[in-house]
Amino acid sequence: MLICGIDEAGRGPVIGPLVTAGVLIEEKDQDKLKALGVKDSKLLTPEQREVLFKKIIAVVKDYTIKIIQPFQIDAALNDPDSNLNWLEADTMAGITNELKPDKVIVDCPSNNIKSFTDYLKKKVKTKTEIIA
Repeated sequence: MLICGIDEAGRGPVIGPLVTAGVLIEEKDQDKLKALGVKDSKLLTPEQREVLFKKIIAVVKDYTIKIIQPFQIDAALNDPDSNLNWLEADTMAGITNELKPDKVIVDCPSNNIKSFTDYLKKKVKTKTEIIA
């Protein structure tokens, strides 16, 4: 089974991009990530993140990184049919569609997990179990 984990960084800054990354791994290889000491990036120093990045990409089957520029964030915030959560969901759906996992685990940015998950399911084009 292929599992994809997706998370973002940079949601809170006043300036700068929002970066969303997805990693695709065989279920049997999950313990390899644990053995590397992979955890929430906020708990790591910048140096530790750099070292882990190289080790992570050596273990995973595939990965992708999407950078959302401030003007794209502004456009979503000024669009009556969008918001920052939907922008993140659209990005996560794009990553899921690109990596084609059997199961995806996302860090839900919304307090309304059901609504976010339902929106995400509409955007994912493959049969994928979604855990938010």
